Amino acid sequence: MKFTVMLVTLLLLVIDPVVSLGEVMRFSSTPSASNYVILDDPDFQGMETSFTICAWIRPRNNGNKQGFWFSYQVASSNDNEILLDAMIGSENYLFGDILATSLEFDVWSHFCDTWDLTSATRRIYVNGVEVANKATTSGRKLKAGGVLVLGQDQDSRGGGFAANQAFSGDLYNLVVLDKKLSSEEVGNLYERGRCGELDLNLNQNVVLEWSDFLNAKRNGDVLVEAGTCSQWELVRGILDDDLLEHLLKFHKFNE
Repeated sequence: MKFTVMLVTLLLLVIDPVVSLGEVMRFSSTPSASNYVILDDPDFQGMETSFTICAWIRPRNNGNKQGFWFSYQVASSNDNEILLDAMIGSENYLFGDILATSLEFDVWSHFCDTWDLTSATRRIYVNGVEVANKATTSGRKLKAGGVLVLGQDQDSRGGGFAANQAFSGDLYNLVVLDKKLSSEEVGNLYERGRCGELDLNLNQNVVLEWSDFLNAKRNGDVLVEAGTCSQWELVRGILDDDLLEHLLKFHKFNE
């Protein structure tokens, strides 16, 4: 084990510690009703009884009290089926019920929202730790045939946007699954780090992957930019946590 740590560490020391990793979606720091990404009628049929939504999020303070980064609305609903906020004191809606959480500004955080019909319980995790949970209406299923929007709250299907509800900041590696991940699975996903890939065993549960969002229609000041990720993330779980955090900070991974 010690030999493995030494070998990996030496390799990382002799190569560039920061590499381009995929692409980050950046929403303008100036809030606007015109800044959003839209996917019309995603195939959510398999999510009627269970789902997980996970993403790396780095919100910016744009002066708004609300900053909705994920909105799923169907025509037959009076409001969003799913609505996720990224501000301090966030209001995260499922079937009209609120579950409050908080994310730090200007810092990458890993966020997961999980639910299934069997347990009728929703759980939200931040950085691998469950921070909130709430029972949902028994028998209530997620409705298919809606519109998914990033960066805005839909007050009507595919529209009704407002600048004072706009999200500002960065999104990376957003994935939607048709399975409610366990706390252990969420923790493992977080421990893989922002550079990490989804567990191969979960690939069959992927409904939307990051490339689907990158290829979706973008409107307004929403950019897709080259992302950077520290190669020290490759040894998360091998190196001591304190040492790893020091290396990440030294290489300014979170900036």
